[in-house]
Amino acid sequence: MLKRLVIRDFGIIENLEWRPGPGLNIITGETGAGKSLVLDALDVLLGRRVGQDVIRAGSSTASIEAELGLPASQGVETVLLLRREVERTGRGSAQVDGRVVPVKSLREAAGLAFDLHGPNQQFSLLESSEQLSLLDAYAGTLPLRNDFSATAEKLMETRAQLETVLTDEQQLARRRDLLQFEAGEISAAALDPDEAAALEEENNLLTNMEKLRELVCLARGHLSGEDVGAQSVVDGLGEAVAHLTEAAHLDRRLDALAQTVEAAFIQAEDAGRELSSYCDSLEYDPERHEQVQARLGLIKSLKKKYGGTVDAVIAHGVRAEAELASLDTSDAYRAGLERDEAQLRAELAVLGEQLSAQRHVAAEALSAEVERELHELNMGGTGFMVSFDLVEEDEDLTLADGTVCGFTRDGIDDVEFLIRPNPGEPFLPLARIASTGETSRLMLALRCALVRGDAVPTLVFDEIDMGIGGRSGEIIGKKLALLARRHQVICITHLPQVAAYGDTQYSVEKRVVGERTFAVLHELTRSAREAELSEMLGSLGEPSMFGAQELLQRARAWKESAPQLQ
Repeated sequence: MLKRLVIRDFGIIENLEWRPGPGLNIITGETGAGKSLVLDALDVLLGRRVGQDVIRAGSSTASIEAELGLPASQGVETVLLLRREVERTGRGSAQVDGRVVPVKSLREAAGLAFDLHGPNQQFSLLESSEQLSLLDAYAGTLPLRNDFSATAEKLMETRAQLETVLTDEQQLARRRDLLQFEAGEISAAALDPDEAAALEEENNLLTNMEKLRELVCLARGHLSGEDVGAQSVVDGLGEAVAHLTEAAHLDRRLDALAQTVEAAFIQAEDAGRELSSYCDSLEYDPERHEQVQARLGLIKSLKKKYGGTVDAVIAHGVRAEAELASLDTSDAYRAGLERDEAQLRAELAVLGEQLSAQRHVAAEALSAEVERELHELNMGGTGFMVSFDLVEEDEDLTLADGTVCGFTRDGIDDVEFLIRPNPGEPFLPLARIASTGETSRLMLALRCALVRGDAVPTLVFDEIDMGIGGRSGEIIGKKLALLARRHQVICITHLPQVAAYGDTQYSVEKRVVGERTFAVLHELTRSAREAELSEMLGSLGEPSMFGAQELLQRARAWKESAPQLQ
């Protein structure tokens, strides 16, 4: 159940914290006071797309937070915290128990806790897809429907593969030639992911060979004295060593320095020999240079054609060879796909018939239950039935009796809820029923029938009594009170006959402080509740006050004697 709802900077609500109780919670108030903002806030937690217009003027963010109590398997309540924020920047966030989640995950979590029945939700009942989902929920056929959907998905995937295999032979031949060329070109290249870096380094060396030789030989000349016409560094260091050694005999403090210079002399000699050897090894090979550049050109060309890296080129070659293999064995592959397709069609036909049979049985029970509800809502002459037709598109499933039909991911049935307004008249689609009052009562009858076995703990109704008078309003109040024995029910109403059956009643008022408008919600005490109902009846005069007290007394008496919800 909904344990706590916090709404901040949402519409004309600045800061509202509400803790509805169990049973039937009634919300009343003047038109435009902000009653429906409670349902709108819950609808936002259910993932409704909202814009910046829902954010209170002067605020940067609107937030809605709900603390929910969910029954656990061992009878211990699990508390779930849902939160959603909407920002003027266009950004927003959704959280479940403090963790940031996609809005879809928030919607799934909220859907386990509460179900909304407002004007928008009523209109959704007019759609055949929603009617089919409601019928499956009532029939308990959702697991079988999921099996059907999974099998249908496999069949469609298999058919897509078959369509690819059965492509025009010339196109297959062109594809085969292309794949053979690509796979052959990549295979012949014998690529190594580490090769390009080594080739680039070698190419740089060969390109700058003459400059390199010149620099190295000059360095060798300075060390050895060759090619520069001056005393070599090595000779100079040798003389320095001799002088320092002789000087160290006179002053021992020069020993360390003499040793340092001697070490430099030895290193210079070694470096000179290594430079000489390295210089002699530098020999430009134009043929090798041409080979390296050609190899680099090939690698660059392959990367441009098949991917930005050598790894991508190699992967493309692997895919080309795999597809080529599938084309080369296309006859056997096609035969296998055709066998799979036939088997999946047979499996889907069996699942579809099972699903349809269970739906037909449930539809009869649902029709009887809805008609009973309508009778209790003073619509005793109204008939209800579920119409079934086989899907006609792509007639490729053969049923057990030889009938052929199409299918969707949801089964083989086209389902529609039909209404007969009066005895002797034809059944008509739900969308064509006459008045708003009839629509509201019909929707309540459907909801009462559909939620009897519903595990969703909280039901929220807004404008369910729209277009309905006081006599029928009292019946609706009784219906909601019965539902409240198994569910937490929240009802926004303008009828005192409905409000009187609430276990708790709250009033939403619009207040103006300074130049700002605020919506506030508060629980009504007994006397305040009588005054609210009296005002809803038309005035605060003695007759209306007496009528309000009578409504409350009659509601209390009925609830004490009413039977349990069947």
